[in-house]
Amino acid sequence: MELELESLAGFLLDASSPRDAALKILGWIQKHNRARSVALWREEEGELLMEISVAADEDTISGARTLWAGGRAALKAGGPLSGESQVLAPTKQAGVYVYLDGVTPKRVDLKTTVEGAGIAALALRRLRPGASRREMDDDLKREELIATLNLHEWNIARTARARSVTRKTIYDWMAKHKIARERVSKS
Repeated sequence: MELELESLAGFLLDASSPRDAALKILGWIQKHNRARSVALWREEEGELLMEISVAADEDTISGARTLWAGGRAALKAGGPLSGESQVLAPTKQAGVYVYLDGVTPKRVDLKTTVEGAGIAALALRRLRPGASRREMDDDLKREELIATLNLHEWNIARTARARSVTRKTIYDWMAKHKIARERVSKS
């Protein structure tokens, strides 16, 4: 699945619109987790509202709202919620949640799902209100680089090989986007 996560950047570049990019990423998340449906939700004035979805139906809507109603505090603390066949998790974007329906909660690749959903949310929102096109592109590139670094456990050489660039280029991109190097303990 490594190459597929890295293709999220390609979805952003190939998409005809921010909505198209978000739908492509959610489609990838659906396939990656073998989910029946995937949706991005946002919190507005204490209510959960769907922003965009792939294959959502009434069960998706009621399932997400049921999990939300029963565990809002746990979600706000950063923890995912899961039911019998669904998962609702906060993304790195404040007030945005990803919901998967028709999954085995223990088998959901939560880390990759949350990172991908965060990138989809950024694409959908066109990042920050009032941001220029260049700033939006930079934010998307930053999020994609962080996702790729996480995927490769912050190993710069593997990340560089996966992106077909040199290690120096990865370090330059990290400096440009003000990404501090994380150290992953070896088990």
